[in-house]
Amino acid sequence: MRSKNSRIQVIILFLLILANFIAQIPYYFHLYYNPNNLLAQAKGGLLMLFVFVVFLLASTLLFKRRALGYWLMVMFLAVEFLFYVWNTLGEVMHGYGLFFHLNNPDLLLRAVFAIGYVNLFASGYFLGLLLLKRARFLDSQGREKPLTKYSG
Repeated sequence: MRSKNSRIQVIILFLLILANFIAQIPYYFHLYYNPNNLLAQAKGGLLMLFVFVVFLLASTLLFKRRALGYWLMVMFLAVEFLFYVWNTLGEVMHGYGLFFHLNNPDLLLRAVFAIGYVNLFASGYFLGLLLLKRARFLDSQGREKPLTKYSG
C-alpha cells in the first residue's frame, strides 16, 4: 500500500473483522449449539470456516498488494456490508427500531451485536476506501520508485 495511513486503516479493518469472527464463537455456543445434532452443527461451522478462510486469504493477498486479494476483499466486504444493511433495514421495517439488538439484557449478546454493528460501518467504509483508492492497493512497490536512466 502506498501510504502508511492506508496500511494502518487496513490493519484496523483486519482486526475489526477478526474480532467479529471471534465473537461468533461464544455467540454460536450461547444461542445455537445443540449436542444432539452434530451433523447440523458441523454444516454451519464449515460454512463459517470457509468464509473465514476467504477472509484470511483476501487479507494476506491484499497485504501483499495482489489483485486477487484486492478483489476477494472487495467481494468479502460487499457481502458483509450488504448482510448487515439488510439485517438493520429488516429491524426497522418490522418495527424493532434502529440497533435494537443493543438493548438486549444479555451482556454477551449485546457485545456480539455491538461488534456486528461496528462491522457494518467498518465494512462500508473500507469497501468505499478500496473502491475509491484502488491504485493505492494495487500498485506495486517498484512502480512507486521513479524510473532512472540506469534502472534495469
